Amino acid sequence: MKRTLLLLSFVLTAAGLNAQSLAVHEMDTVLEVNSTAMADYGFSIDIKNVSSTDVDVYVRRAYHEMDCAYDSGYFCWDYCYGSDIDSSIGYINIQPGVVKGDFSGHVYSPTTGSSCSDSTRYVFYNGKDNSDSLSVWVTISAGPTVGTIELSVTESKVYPNPAVNILHIETQKAGTFTLFNTLGEEVKRTYLVPGQNAVSVADCSNGIYLYSIDGSTFKRVVINH
Repeated sequence: MKRTLLLLSFVLTAAGLNAQSLAVHEMDTVLEVNSTAMADYGFSIDIKNVSSTDVDVYVRRAYHEMDCAYDSGYFCWDYCYGSDIDSSIGYINIQPGVVKGDFSGHVYSPTTGSSCSDSTRYVFYNGKDNSDSLSVWVTISAGPTVGTIELSVTESKVYPNPAVNILHIETQKAGTFTLFNTLGEEVKRTYLVPGQNAVSVADCSNGIYLYSIDGSTFKRVVINH
């Protein structure tokens, strides 16, 4: 009997998140399931209000591309929402210092014989200030013998990779995105605002590039028109 290991891990980048009202308090760690039958498995994320005032918290699914189709397409917050709804209609009020464990996301156990990867993103946000938010990326990687679910909270996210004509950059704070070719020459510099940013790379040749945000560690991105 083939078994699939679903691994949920949490990585928090503290810099730039201190002004936010919301933080991940606790989440599932390891879940092992039988992947020989299609089954729905849920993972939970507990959200804490780290501010000094009440917060009405909504959640939305902001990025959802499921080529492997392992995501059962629903999440629960104040209510369980189907695959045709990406934003919660209602909210959950969280008082200062209080933790709420009402969120659950749902995936199917992988049964594929080939390897592939999917990503989706859940955003928890203050109903009175959309910029006061917390993003949780869910990456589902599956293969013929093992599958993993990785949850991460990061200060910035650059996708897709490879990119065709547009790079999407999600960041928690304002900053500067710089793109370099493999010779170390700067080819593009863009100022970022908190939240979602779109950077055109249509004028860049196909190939491997390096980027940094505010001089941080260089990371690789591929451009392939």
